[in-house]
Amino acid sequence: MQQKSILFITTADTDILTADRALAALPAGFPRVDAVNPSNLPHPNPLPEGERTDVEGQPDAEIMALVSNAGVVALRLLGGKRAMPGTFDALVRHCRSEGIPLIACPGHQEWDEDLVTACTVPAVEVETVFSYLMQGGVQNFQNLFLFLSDTYFGTGHGHEAPAPLPWEGIYHPDVADGIDVDAFIAEKFQPERPSIGILFYRAHWMSGNLLPIDALVRSLEAKGSNVLPVYAFSLKHSPEGDGVANRAFTEYLAGPDGQPRVQCIVNTMGMSMGEIVEGRPPLTSPPQGGNTRGGWSVDYLDNLNVPMVQAIVSTGTEDDWLESDLGLGPIDTAMSVALPEFDGRLISVPISFKEEVPTVPSPSGGGLGWGRPLRYVPRDDRVELVARLAIKQARLGMKPNSEKKIAVILSNYPTKDARIGNAVGLDTPNSAVLVLNALKDAGYKVTGIPETGDELVHRIIERCSNDRDSLTEEQLRLAAGHVTARQYADWFATFPDDVAEELSRDWGEPPGQVYRTEIVPAPSGGGLGRGRNPGVPALAIAGIDLGNVFVGLQPPRGFGENPI
Repeated sequence: MQQKSILFITTADTDILTADRALAALPAGFPRVDAVNPSNLPHPNPLPEGERTDVEGQPDAEIMALVSNAGVVALRLLGGKRAMPGTFDALVRHCRSEGIPLIACPGHQEWDEDLVTACTVPAVEVETVFSYLMQGGVQNFQNLFLFLSDTYFGTGHGHEAPAPLPWEGIYHPDVADGIDVDAFIAEKFQPERPSIGILFYRAHWMSGNLLPIDALVRSLEAKGSNVLPVYAFSLKHSPEGDGVANRAFTEYLAGPDGQPRVQCIVNTMGMSMGEIVEGRPPLTSPPQGGNTRGGWSVDYLDNLNVPMVQAIVSTGTEDDWLESDLGLGPIDTAMSVALPEFDGRLISVPISFKEEVPTVPSPSGGGLGWGRPLRYVPRDDRVELVARLAIKQARLGMKPNSEKKIAVILSNYPTKDARIGNAVGLDTPNSAVLVLNALKDAGYKVTGIPETGDELVHRIIERCSNDRDSLTEEQLRLAAGHVTARQYADWFATFPDDVAEELSRDWGEPPGQVYRTEIVPAPSGGGLGRGRNPGVPALAIAGIDLGNVFVGLQPPRGFGENPI
């Protein structure tokens, strides 16, 4: 007869990784442990992409087979019973009919009525399992399995009570856990360097799922920046329910005076921080009622006032990402692109993907069974890109406004002079003038600001625009900016082969013929002159210089000279 198992079903891959590490230290003869994420189960006859086998009325056969052989079942479901829409009710019925102890816990600290009522063991035992899972970490998972074995299999291994772990803290691959933030800064920070904060989930710290964080830390430090990596349970609140705002912001990324310790934050955590607040108008607007985003987190981000780059930790595989015309899947797009934009985060690129890893052998002879542990693995070129972006943002924040250079790009579709700044229902040129004056008031170097939107448009047209019907060779040569054929060729050489081939087919051999002219290089060789004599082939850039602010036009987006 097959030995009964401890069945642990969770919708968090980090739980599977933690369970895998926990099993390695269990004693010999320990019961078999099956740790399962329902979304990762193999199916011999998979449905088409995008369809689920676990739908209403269709229990998952693999899970039900594991349940039938279980001596106890522990669930941890992010999203409650909806995480297993077709299987949950069937699983509960089977456990009740067969007398299998069932413990169902939510993935967050609030209790879920559906899960509580599904449990078939005393409340104190449910609370103990829930506490092990919420505190997390390898040691707590080891004691969780020991508790389940002793309680439901009658073994006498012994187990310790759930041990509390910090909800927020600092992790660095070269520094011991538990270090105080001030001590860490004193040890690791170097004066005059830009300082970058990294935010990531506590679950990754507890499970050791840290390869992307390590890669990001190494890349940032190699490029000459200080790094403050902070893990947190959530971006919205403290799970202790003590009314204290998330300490990752109030105690780590900012000092006691509320001033930021960093010039930029790289955030790998999904979702948005703020919440919809009914009837609360924006703080800068007259009272109008309606729903707006608010809460402590939005206000705190405003006070912190540093750029936050969203580095995407994809829930898919790198192969799926490479093969998809869309890149990220719908879940990643929602959680790591669309919703974070509401916080004003700067969306970047995926820095890591999931891949299956071998399980750790268990001395007990048991194992993960169907667990298939997945971890995040960094993609180095994307990590490098995010690191460069964060450092540039940080260095920009360290500059006085008078030294910063800004580009304001106006819409221009189609590429006619009458369509400069065109936008339905909006006066874009006049709005641009208002922005230019606001920049000047904020200390930016802005000179020769047009008095009206019409004056702005006419000055652009006079200098150089995108309208081929009225554009002269003189305007092309005297444009505010140029890209030489040699400079463009250097860029072109870095393009993937398929991109280069498509560009050459649609626009001609680089640098193409549209908006092409010839200019005389400046005597220094480092810039471009404004001479009238033929010289170096170059592409003209339409717009006007206003001190350290360039107001330009959206490039044409059609093929060749056909903008449609």
